[in-house]
This record gives sequence, structure tokens and C-alpha cells, in this order.
Amino acid sequence: MQFSDKLKLARQQQQLTQTQIAEQLHVSPKTISSWENARSFPDIGTLVRISDFYDISLDQLLREDQTMTDHYDAIDKHAQRDQKYFQVTYYLNVTLFLVLWGLQAVSNNFRSVVGWFTLAFVINLIVLATHYPDYHAWITGLPHRILLLLLIIGVSTIFFLINGKIANPQQTNAAYLTGFYIGSVAKPLMETAGVIFMIFGYGELKETK
Repeated sequence: MQFSDKLKLARQQQQLTQTQIAEQLHVSPKTISSWENARSFPDIGTLVRISDFYDISLDQLLREDQTMTDHYDAIDKHAQRDQKYFQVTYYLNVTLFLVLWGLQAVSNNFRSVVGWFTLAFVINLIVLATHYPDYHAWITGLPHRILLLLLIIGVSTIFFLINGKIANPQQTNAAYLTGFYIGSVAKPLMETAGVIFMIFGYGELKETK
């Protein structure tokens, strides 16, 4: 028997409507209908709640439904791939950050090299952000939000002061001034994001190992 049929049978045996089940599982009746008609599958957390609600083991729910088993196997492989991306980009974030600051501290003769490393740093930061585990936790709860806000303000202020430059007074070209001020704001903010990922990501990195 397929997973969808098992769900429908279990609901009917308890003489419950899709709306009643939806209220218990905190989903919409349309979602219940989609599951019972094999148009979609619940996520792992919801699957556990279904198992508890109907008092049916996960093994019984998943057995005989190869399509659903393949679905969860694909999710597991995707999660493992995301973990690998996160680990690689985390270490790369730290390395690129240190290299950038090292080059800038040594000499101003490495501007072109710094430019390429900055580009790599930004691209890596985007990949890191999109593969960060449970990024919703960053904004969950007032204490966490306050800590994140203080980090952004504090660290970015430090970078603004360190990177603070004055535009060349001989340059009055609008394009130059626009690029200069955008860069003056964007660079410290990117560096701030890199530091915050180092701080928050370290705990996540230990959990993914």
C-alpha cells in the first residue's frame, strides 16, 4: 500500500476529516489532500508528527512506497551536499578574509590583487549564505536578534573607521564619486558579514562534523 493510501485509511479509521487532521498537524487542508492524493510528501519533521498522531511507526508508513523512499533519499543527499558546501565555504571565508587584510596591511601595491580577492570573497560569501544550516535561527528570539544587531553595528563601525578614506578632491566625476562611496559602504559591510559568519558558523560547523 502506498503512503498516500495509508494516510487516507488511517484518517478514515479514526473518522476524522482532512480539516481536523490539518489543525492537528498545523498545515492546511489542501496540504492533507495533496498528501492523500500522492501529489506531494510531508517533510521529515511533519512525518514524525504524523507517525505519532496515528500511532503508526515510520517503518510502516514508508514501507512499500518506493517513490516516497526515493524522495527522502534525494532530500538526504541534498542535505549532505549543502553541508559540504557550507564546510568548504566557511573555511574559504576565513582564508580569504585573512588574505585580504594581510595584503592591505603589507602594501598598497597589491590593489589589483586585492580587487580579485575581494570579488572571490563576495562570491564565496553569497554561496556560504545560501548554504548556511538553519539560517532562520539567526532571527529567532529577541536575544538572538539583539546580539546580531549589535554585532552588525559594532563590527561594521570598526571596519568603517579602519577603511575610512576621503575621496580625491581632484576627481569631480559623478561616476567616480558614486563608485567611491558605494565601495566605501559595501566593503565594510561585506567584511562585517564575513566576521559574523565566522562567529555564528563555528558552532554550526562543529555540529555538521
